Formats: sequence, structure tokens, C-alpha cells
Amino acid sequence: MSHSAIRKFEFVEQDRTTAMIFLTAIAICTMGFYVFTKKRSRGRVDGLPPGSLGQPFVGETIGFLRAFKTNKIDEFIRHRVMAYGPVFKTCLFGQPTVVFTGPAGNRFWLFNDGKLFHGNAQGPHRAIIGPNSLLDKNGEDHRRIRASLMKSFSPDSLKKLVGRMDSAVRRHLDEYWDGRDLVHAVPLIKFQTFAVTCDVLFNLQNRKEVEELCEHFKVATEGIYTFPLRLPGTRLHRALKARTHIDRILSGMITRRKNDFLAGRVSGEEDLIWSLLSMTDKEDKPLTDEAVKDNIVLLIIAGHETTAMTLALMCKMLSSNPHCFEKIAQEREEIVSHKSAGEQLTWEDIQRMKYLWSVAQETLRIIPPISGIFRKATTDINYGPYTIPKGWTLYWSNYSTVYHQDFFPAPQKFDPSRFERSGGIIPYSFLPFGGGPRMCPGNDYAKLEIVITMHHLVKRYRWSAQVGGEGIVRNPLCVPAMGLPLRLTPIRET
Repeated sequence: MSHSAIRKFEFVEQDRTTAMIFLTAIAICTMGFYVFTKKRSRGRVDGLPPGSLGQPFVGETIGFLRAFKTNKIDEFIRHRVMAYGPVFKTCLFGQPTVVFTGPAGNRFWLFNDGKLFHGNAQGPHRAIIGPNSLLDKNGEDHRRIRASLMKSFSPDSLKKLVGRMDSAVRRHLDEYWDGRDLVHAVPLIKFQTFAVTCDVLFNLQNRKEVEELCEHFKVATEGIYTFPLRLPGTRLHRALKARTHIDRILSGMITRRKNDFLAGRVSGEEDLIWSLLSMTDKEDKPLTDEAVKDNIVLLIIAGHETTAMTLALMCKMLSSNPHCFEKIAQEREEIVSHKSAGEQLTWEDIQRMKYLWSVAQETLRIIPPISGIFRKATTDINYGPYTIPKGWTLYWSNYSTVYHQDFFPAPQKFDPSRFERSGGIIPYSFLPFGGGPRMCPGNDYAKLEIVITMHHLVKRYRWSAQVGGEGIVRNPLCVPAMGLPLRLTPIRET
């Protein structure tokens, strides 16, 4: 893959023309007028949480998106919590919405997701990811698909992937990092995590196909958090075109996997695609190819993107916290002291990388890759003194506790040791992978890739950030605004 091709994967904010802004405004007002004439009466239900539905037509969507883009969701949430309390109402994307915050809100969310409220993959989410994914399933359908995915993410399955992932990460560093004085870490890490996922989970190693698929996923992901406007030239329109190309490539992968398995050339137990293809529903019917594709799209968008951004943000944090880098390096030396040169990592080695994982957790706390989750109430919900009407949207935010002094003392300070202290984390205050029946099924896979990649980065290089105070933006996940240019200094093996 050429360096110019890699640069295409950088996050670059699209210029907006005056005409497109005008058309967007018209569409928002039209959508808002329809929604509010249909739902405004429900905003007057007795017993609703305090709060404001915002401006006519658009609610508080513009302020929410502005906070989202500038990574200030915590401020958006905190200001309303101060004014209204830990549960409040607002209006987002044309939907009357109730926001839950704090450990109590987190606990309520985890224990009732799938019971009182269900997946609400509407608008861009549903259009891009698809209606058949785990994100949009509930009850028995959700449990069945999740169980199928967990076959590939169980400890026994992950143990078999350590060596393969270790080799894949080393190959990427050899080809794209070694010999370079300056790198833009974001596009490099994004492509690495994508390529490793394609290799390890889908047995896809064709470089041209991986590069093409990665570019289409980049465009599709950028269209998820945008106004539901499908006019030519909009992000959503481009994202939907990218999803069409993704489906074409995935269809070829599915066909090949079916043929490989039938010919005895691949083990179904170790292949995520075949795990989905071999799943049956309550009527003993297999998943459709469309459902398989939707779930692959969800796993790649939710898994590869969040893993890549966590790694990139760890690099940023370590560049400004050299004492943390040194502790990781010391832990690495203790782990490899008994290994011969070039020997692959093992599952036991991964379990010993405790401080490295504490650094990853603190990074996930300081800058959560996922800002929050939307759901839809399937019944009237009683929460404390409030009643939330059926059909309303519910929103849970990662930011409601991670910057709260009561739960994380000195919350602005980067302090991995807080995760090493026994009893240091208050229950339900830190949920980077969710929890309960909807906990991210690939969280252990993500941990595996994060620690293996960072282990080898710390082994090979020291680095320094080339843009002092580089800001963080969301597009749609948190990302360093300039792509995180790093100056590399190779470490000589002793």
C-alpha cells in the first residue's frame, strides 16, 4: 500500500458549500415540522423529567452536534445536569429524548436494556449498518446472534489468535513504520487494525481488496453521525454509496468462505464468517447473507474504529506522560526476559501486561471513543418520580461519570494507577465497553490487539508529538485533529 494511499485514510473535515447549507437547513426544518406536529403533544405528558425540548423544529440537535464534533459532550451533559438533575429531557435529531447520567442511571440502563427499551438504530445508523445487525436486534434474536459471535471471541478462540495477531502486527510495523522519522499515527494505526481484523477474523489477506474495503468503510463511518439528508453530495449519500461497495466485496468473501468450508479448506470453529453463516434462527433457518453482512459491518465499524482510536490516543497520552512510557517499557522487559529473540507472544504474556492495560483503561476514561448510545422506550417507563412515555428516545452517555470528581478524583489528570488500586473504581462509573447483555462482544479481542500493538511499539520506538496541544475532534469517533504526527526514534536492541 502506497503512502499516498494511506494518507487518504486521514480524517479531513469536508468543506460545506453555501448551497448545501441552505438545502440542509430546509430539510431540517421540514423534518422538524413533521416530527413536532406528530409528537409535540407527548412533550406535555405529566411526570416527565425536567429539561427543555429546545428550539422549534431542531430541538437541541445543533448544540449536541457542535459538542459532539468538538469532543465536548461532557460539557453538554454537565450543564444540563447542573440545571435539571441527573435525568433530563431534550430533543435530538427530531426525537423527544431523555438522558440518563451517573452510576444510578448507568445501572438502570444495563439492567433494563432489551426489557424496557430496545435498540434504536434509526436514520443514518440503520441505513449504513443495516437492519439485521446485533445493534438492531432484541430478545431471543439478540441472544442468538451474540452467542454466535462469542464463539469467535471466547478465551479459547482468542488464545489461538495470539500468534497470528502478533505476526500481523510485526509485519505492519516492518512495512509502514520502520525506517521513517515522521509518521502520521492515526491513518497508519487505522489501516493496521483494519488489516489485522480482516486477516485474523475473516481470513482476508489480499492487499488490494483490503485497501479498497478500508477506504469504503472510512466513508461509510463518516456518514453515521450526520443529518439524515440523502441528497447527492451529502455525507450520508456518500456513505450509502460506500455501503453498496462494501456489500459487493463482502458478498465475494461470503461466497469464498462457503466454498472453502465445503471443500475442507477452513475450520468453521475459527472463522467468524462461517460462525455467522452456520447460525440458525428459532425456526432452524440460517441467517441470510444480508444479515451476515450487516453484522460484519457492525463489528468492523464498532471494533476496528474504536480499537484504532484507543491506540492512537494512547500514543498521544504516552508522548506527554513519559513516566508512563517507562513503566510500560519496564513491564515489557520483565515479560520478554525469558523469551528468545523474535519469539512470539503467548496468551500468558498477554495476561502479565497489567500496567499496559491500565494505561489503555485510563485512555478510555479520559477520551471515550464512543460518546453514548440511543434506545427507544417500548413501554411507559417509571424512573424515580418520572414517567417516560413509550416511543420516546433514551440516551446514555459515557461522559456522565468519567469526568465527575466524586467518581474519579482529579478527573482531568492522566493517572493509570487509579486502575491498579484495589476498590478504586466505583461500580457502574466506568463502562467503556458497556455492560450486561449488550456488552461489546469483542471487548476481549480489542484488548488483545491493543496490548500486542502497544507492546511492539514500545519495544521499537520512542516518540514525541509534533503538534503541541493537538486538539481532539469526533468524526464520528474521537481522533487527534491533525492525524497525530509523531517523531520516531528507533530503540536499539541490547
